[in-house]
Amino acid sequence: MVPDFKKGHNVKLSEDKRYFNTKLAKIRIKSEHCIVLLKASFQHLHGHRRVIKDKKCLDAILILKMCACVLHDLFIEHPVPPDWFNDNVMELDQEE
Repeated sequence: MVPDFKKGHNVKLSEDKRYFNTKLAKIRIKSEHCIVLLKASFQHLHGHRRVIKDKKCLDAILILKMCACVLHDLFIEHPVPPDWFNDNVMELDQEE
């Protein structure tokens, strides 16, 4: 992770450093927005907490996140047709 430049006491940042901080902040915001979109699409990511014990566990978590990204992109590109939904499930949703 790239840290931003910090202001010191009575020290102003140069124009280049302020420009860098602005660009970095925009990237961080876009990254956070992507995470929110994924969590909205896949509820299991919302409360997903796992302790990383070793490399195998980390790999499993990263594969799960990558699968969510791929599925999200596929759903955007190819939405599920309405006739694929079960009529009974749709009726239950309407009753609630």
